[in-house]
Amino acid sequence: MTEVRVLLGVLGVLLLVGFAAGCGLVPDHTKQEAKKKVEAKGQQVKQEVKKKVEAGQEDLKKKVDDVHKDVNDLEKKVDELLKKVDALEQQDQKK
Repeated sequence: MTEVRVLLGVLGVLLLVGFAAGCGLVPDHTKQEAKKKVEAKGQQVKQEVKKKVEAGQEDLKKKVDDVHKDVNDLEKKVDELLKKVDALEQQDQKK
């Protein structure tokens, strides 16, 4: 009878140790899954930010190109006006 109690006690201890070890693995596994999810979300956010930055850079480049075009157009108009002013001055000098 005492041997049975001892065996049952040892079996109980082994079960408790096994259960405790098993419970320790589940949280570790859960932590790893959570870590992977966080890392994946971080990568996703990083890619979205990168796309937004690239889109912003393209928009800015387009605006800069438009401004350059406007400046070139204005320079042409100023040149034309200066030619007209010179022509009018020459006409005034002839009179």
